[in-house]
Amino acid sequence: MRALHFLPALALVTAACGPAIRPLGPIAPVRAPMPELPEPPAESPPPAAPLALTDEEYLERRALMVPVEGVRPEKVPDTYWQPRDGGARTHQAVDILAKRGTPVLSADSGTVLRLSKNTLGGITIYATDPARRFVFYYAHLDGYASGLFEGKPVAQGEVLGYVGTTGNAPKNTPHLHFQVMRYVDARQWWNGPPFDPRPFLAQVGAQPGTSRTAAAVPEQQ
Repeated sequence: MRALHFLPALALVTAACGPAIRPLGPIAPVRAPMPELPEPPAESPPPAAPLALTDEEYLERRALMVPVEGVRPEKVPDTYWQPRDGGARTHQAVDILAKRGTPVLSADSGTVLRLSKNTLGGITIYATDPARRFVFYYAHLDGYASGLFEGKPVAQGEVLGYVGTTGNAPKNTPHLHFQVMRYVDARQWWNGPPFDPRPFLAQVGAQPGTSRTAAAVPEQQ
């Protein structure tokens, strides 16, 4: 009988000595790890490609050279709109006077397109800029520079020929007839729309390696 009285007492002792059971507190939400950001580039990205240039903007950026040695841009006369053939047409080119034999220089880098002789222009050269966007026409030459040939790459300022009076030029007035035309049709590259070159002549005529600031204007013969 005593054992029966002992069991309830043992249960009370066990309950008193055991850990108290407490309700759990709120559980904090688990946060996902932050994604790593890419490292910034070491250099800035290149600028966006510029919009296509107009013909005038393109010629201005080419900074054409006066194609007669020693002649400054401001000395090129305004003969572009002068009448020809009794007013039947306009000149649409510039005549740059210089002594006979003065070097004729490439107005821009590019390629010799055609060497030819004709009644009006005499000894002539057709050349293009690097992009073949324009044709440069040199006429009334006294002769070609040694080693010049069709397809020859030329640098700006390179000697192409020499001032003369061939063709229909007055024999006592040596000069270079210089014309700039848009290259439009490969079948008629010599007949594209003309441009007055004077606004785009930005450099005095000088061969590579020659001082351009000290160049003198050659006297007319």
